[in-house]
Amino acid sequence: MNDTIALHARVLGTSDRPHLVILHGLLGTSDNWQTLGRAYAETHCVHLIDQRNHGRSAHHEEHTYASMARDLERYCTENNLKKASIMGHSMGGKTALAFADAFPDRVEKLIIADIASHTYSPHHQSIFDAIQSAPIAGHSDRSKIQHHLLEQLNDPGVVSFLMKNARRLKAGGFQWRPNIAVLEKALGAVVGAVPLELNTLPTLVIYGGKSDYVNQEALETFDRACMQLDIHCIEEAGHWLHASHPEEFREVTLDFLAN
Repeated sequence: MNDTIALHARVLGTSDRPHLVILHGLLGTSDNWQTLGRAYAETHCVHLIDQRNHGRSAHHEEHTYASMARDLERYCTENNLKKASIMGHSMGGKTALAFADAFPDRVEKLIIADIASHTYSPHHQSIFDAIQSAPIAGHSDRSKIQHHLLEQLNDPGVVSFLMKNARRLKAGGFQWRPNIAVLEKALGAVVGAVPLELNTLPTLVIYGGKSDYVNQEALETFDRACMQLDIHCIEEAGHWLHASHPEEFREVTLDFLAN
């Protein structure tokens, strides 16, 4: 389809193993998942995807869950993934839900990490304001960009995450890898709802006990829709549960994939 893009991916493991596709969140990249990806690659062929307008994948004016699901379907077709387990965190989790709704026959198992299907209140503007005002073009020193983001956001974890998106230019200075202008315009779509219809796909919802992204109402919605549902709470984790508690996250998800 001419509205899809060819997604960049890092592939770990051998293709004779079951396929596992991992989808990052907003302003993330496949790089965020390399450590866990290597662990999964001991039993799976792991596809660490850069979603459209992120990482090394192409930029596009449209940024919706329907378009991201179609991109993933194109990736699966072009790479001969007849079926794969799909794992997504945050925005990636909503892409996974949209993909499973549109292309259920392509999904083996579904892992949704700290996100629900409903609409959220917009809450990313301060991050985009900090990115847009960062002195990125003229500086050859990453620390100046990092210092600016720390002053604006006062959250070292988020700043470290954002700095993975700063690409050094040969001509000097840096450039943000994500399509910041389009993503900022698309924030309404990013926090918007995705379909969650009755399905029989084995589904794991894993969430942080200290995160406010998945509440009891969301869990009940998953329970009504998913005929084969597992739920796991990492009690001390926030939204970045795979980064803060990688061992428990890996253990729970690998157990789900194996059974």
